Amino acid sequence: MSKENNLQVLHVVHHDTFSASIDYDTFLFSLKNIFSQTLESITPGVILYIEFYGFNHFYGAGINMYERDKILIDKIGRKLICLLDEDDIVARVGDYRYVIIRKDVSHTAYQELAQQIIYAFSEPCMVNGQMFYVYTSIGIALYPFEGEDIYKLVKIAEAKMEQAKQNGRNLIGMVQRTTGFLDRRETELKKALPAALENGEIMFVYQAQYSHHSGSFTGAEVLARWNHPVYGEIPPNVFIPLAEQSGMIASLSVHAIIAASKAFSAFEKEKIENFSLSVNISPLFLVTNHFYQTLEFLVKEYALGRGRLHFEITEEIFLRHTDYLMDILCKIKELGILIELDDFGTGYTSVKQLADLPLDIVKVDQSFIRGIDKEEKKRDFLGAIVEMTKVLGIDVLVEGVENTAEDMVIRALSPMTVQGYLYARPEPLEILMKKLKKNNYERNHTV
Repeated sequence: MSKENNLQVLHVVHHDTFSASIDYDTFLFSLKNIFSQTLESITPGVILYIEFYGFNHFYGAGINMYERDKILIDKIGRKLICLLDEDDIVARVGDYRYVIIRKDVSHTAYQELAQQIIYAFSEPCMVNGQMFYVYTSIGIALYPFEGEDIYKLVKIAEAKMEQAKQNGRNLIGMVQRTTGFLDRRETELKKALPAALENGEIMFVYQAQYSHHSGSFTGAEVLARWNHPVYGEIPPNVFIPLAEQSGMIASLSVHAIIAASKAFSAFEKEKIENFSLSVNISPLFLVTNHFYQTLEFLVKEYALGRGRLHFEITEEIFLRHTDYLMDILCKIKELGILIELDDFGTGYTSVKQLADLPLDIVKVDQSFIRGIDKEEKKRDFLGAIVEMTKVLGIDVLVEGVENTAEDMVIRALSPMTVQGYLYARPEPLEILMKKLKKNNYERNHTV
């Protein structure tokens, strides 16, 4: 389907105009027809529920509200169409609400689409010479992981959009356990996890981290991916909670650590030095009785205790186990492993805890980076973190850096390490190796 036809679909659903109200029964019937082709093959699909807002306070000189809304809806519709693939379907389901349907899509592709929409609409919008900003909230529902009932999937996506909107501007609501997804497939996928780990369905990719200070890639985060033979790519925020529930999270973590050790061996062969790898450690694994014994064995067996391996822990663990956590983190550091605090800024960690805990790095959550070039409060927040961590002797790593405007603001505050699609996407080890060798060559041959 061409973009011209896509535009025609949008018109037909809305009775040949961007501004007409939708016949919801007709809309749902259309969605059922779209997905009917995928029911037999169970090809993954995605529904994005989008709301644009933030401009209701704008009245504009010399233009009435009706004319303003007509212009805005036309601009939004046409801009949205430009971001879509040929086979995508889009329809307007409210004043400034839209639903996008995309079939046969990987989890990375639909996240990229959502990010592209947010970035595209973060630019100022002009109406009759007046400039103002549009804010975006997006909810995402996955077919068939969250069900095959089309009406339910739309409502799930809408609920996630509402939740994202409550959490702040320009945010994306992804898979949430509260939606009750995988009602019928949860048990099946839990049973499949052990074999998936052993037969290579679950693999590990690496997202490189770039240091402003050295002008090179200095580390990477190790990320798990599951390519299911029937359901295709299953997002980490789907299968990792299942691993935690089924008791497989320890095995998954051990596999990630072993993958990191193999990567270090490959780095040594290629004489790639001073490069770290960060492995996410689930709180459920960290607080088990056998965690330290398992880790001690792995460190000795694979020679990991040289400051190259980092463990990422999330802030949620500080809600409990504080005394035990202090002890186990100190033991981890004694083994030569550095500690990173992931998702920093999302609400659990106090300044006192930062001072007391043996942390090496804090990773600032990407929600504080989106739009930092436009929002002064976010710049002030990051600046405060930088100053505070300097006093505490903790390094800062910023994640979710997606465009040069954000990167320039971060560089201006302080040279630091950044992670995000602007510099690198998650990729297999062999691709990462090529990137590192190319980066090293360019540095060594720069005049």
